[in-house]
Order: sequence, then C-alpha cells, then structure tokens
Amino acid sequence: MDTSTLLTSQENNGDQKIRALLRQRSLLFWLEVNKRKANTIARLYENTVIKGKFEAVDANETSFRFENWESPVGTYDHVVIRGSDIEVLEFKFTK
Repeated sequence: MDTSTLLTSQENNGDQKIRALLRQRSLLFWLEVNKRKANTIARLYENTVIKGKFEAVDANETSFRFENWESPVGTYDHVVIRGSDIEVLEFKFTK
C-alpha cells in the first residue's frame, strides 16, 4: 500500500468518526427536546409564525411532528411539517 492510499484511508476513518460523533450529538439533542415536550415556535417562510409542542423528528431530520399546533388558520391536534418549510425553530424549555 502506498503512502497516498494510507493517508486517504486514515482521512476517511477520521471523517467517519466525526460524522458518527455529530450524528450522536444530534440524536441526543432531539431526544432531550422530545423528553421535555418543549413549547416550540416555528417561523416559516413568508413570515408565518406558528406555535405548538414538539413531538418528534424523522430519522433524516426532514419532517417534524407537533401537537396543539396554533397557526393563523386555526388550531390542530397533530401536524407533520416538512423541514424545508421551516426557517427557524425556537424551543422554550421549562425547568
């Protein structure tokens, strides 16, 4: 095995460890948000602001589920919102 192949292999191994650590931190964050049932304000595009309680996120972090969703057009018990529709999520944690 030549030196360039060895370096590439080591770099890939380091990148893989970094990705695994970041994924673990992300999962721990969403688990804590779910456990606390955080009140959430979601700011969507076109200045739409909605409120509800965070319930879950899918494995790819592309869909978010909320309950007691208060929107400009009414209140819903349960909704699923595409992550691409959300500009900002604000979590309000209680002690």
